[in-house]
Amino acid sequence: MTLYHFSILIRDADKSTENLEDRLFDAGCDDALICFYNQSVYLEFDREAETAQIAIQSAFDNLRQAGFSDLVLQEAGVSSLSEIATRTGLTRAAISNYANGKRAKDFPRPVYGVASGSALYSWKEVANWLYQRNKLSKMQWEVAECGAVS
Repeated sequence: MTLYHFSILIRDADKSTENLEDRLFDAGCDDALICFYNQSVYLEFDREAETAQIAIQSAFDNLRQAGFSDLVLQEAGVSSLSEIATRTGLTRAAISNYANGKRAKDFPRPVYGVASGSALYSWKEVANWLYQRNKLSKMQWEVAECGAVS
């Protein structure tokens, strides 16, 4: 068994959700930290399972059992260079050097936001690139490879 860390945004929950902690605990989310950012609620899971896919799917199932349906796996989306640095534990400067070609020529290209100056990258593509270069743990790579789980 491996311990997988991942985050799920609960888009149909808010801070005022009655008995939120109890509902989540009763549904099997006792291995998650409830977090709030502005008006958003998300859970940071540390779930043990045979595979990342099983860990993530079981968390989605638990959240549905708690009555939520609008769920987003954060590791399935896009990331800014700052978010990539935070997820990997590498410095923002190191990630920028990869992205601008100073440390590598084949870093994944942005998928969104180039015109606005806030480039966003596919976390799955970046995770794969970093994993191939031994800059990312196998657990983080496996979670990123799961993509969208429903």
